Amino acid sequence: MLIKKLKERYPDLTYSEKPLKINTTHLFFYENPYYFAIPKKTLTSEEQALLQSLFQAPAPVFKNEQLTEWHTLLFTQEDVIIHPENNSFRIIQFQIQSTSLSKKILLEWQKALVSFFAQDTELIMLTEDYGILIEKIAGSLLGEDELDAIATTLESDFYIQVHFFMGLFHEKNALLRDLFAEEQRLFRQNSNQLVQTVESNCLPMIAAQLTNSLLAQEISRLFEKDETWKPLIKALWENQGNLSMTAKALFMHRNTMQYRIDKFQELTNLSLRKTDGLLFAYLSCLLFETTE
Repeated sequence: MLIKKLKERYPDLTYSEKPLKINTTHLFFYENPYYFAIPKKTLTSEEQALLQSLFQAPAPVFKNEQLTEWHTLLFTQEDVIIHPENNSFRIIQFQIQSTSLSKKILLEWQKALVSFFAQDTELIMLTEDYGILIEKIAGSLLGEDELDAIATTLESDFYIQVHFFMGLFHEKNALLRDLFAEEQRLFRQNSNQLVQTVESNCLPMIAAQLTNSLLAQEISRLFEKDETWKPLIKALWENQGNLSMTAKALFMHRNTMQYRIDKFQELTNLSLRKTDGLLFAYLSCLLFETTE
């Protein structure tokens, strides 16, 4: 990880996922997902110039007080006076995959992006490649398919690929800071999907908590011996346990699939026909993929 290498090079470096308090004795930078600061006295003039050319300054400039309030609430640990609203909000994160975009192209891209959303949707750019959209629940809300179409359209028009993460609906209160931080962690998981959601990304995070589970490790060893179990369990999960749809997805005869399900229970005493058994097997499968 880049931040760890920088920490090795500059032991006095401090970093956080939340913005650091600015002062005149340090240089401050942002490299997604970390804000970091290095004491000026530990740097030569050449090092300062190099770091400033490699990393961008962390402080965004906002056009109105409402955006400042949102930024303080979501991206800092500072106290903020929250103005109550009779609304819930959804935060859509986005990560641009392209690099070295000109300021003009980036502004045109942002203008095109917000044109797909309701007029009162707020856009906050944290860096040149990462930002959020804040939507009111009362607005015209787009679903996963629409976001996928938007990503495809923007890539076609600007040759810029973007990945979206669609959050849940939340009230605007002090708890939102921590809720959004968890959605950020979910988005940082490696995924090739153009549109990601809490439900699509939460199970891998839950599976990671099973690292110390001997039962999950036991199931993982079964995948290590025979990887043909993985596509069966994944297909069953994706088809909500429906045997006919799973057999069709795997191009497998239904009787063959049923035999495989029975064989898995014979080996593990875990029934893939039951939701709980299928869930545990699926989480064990995700755990195996993260550790192989």
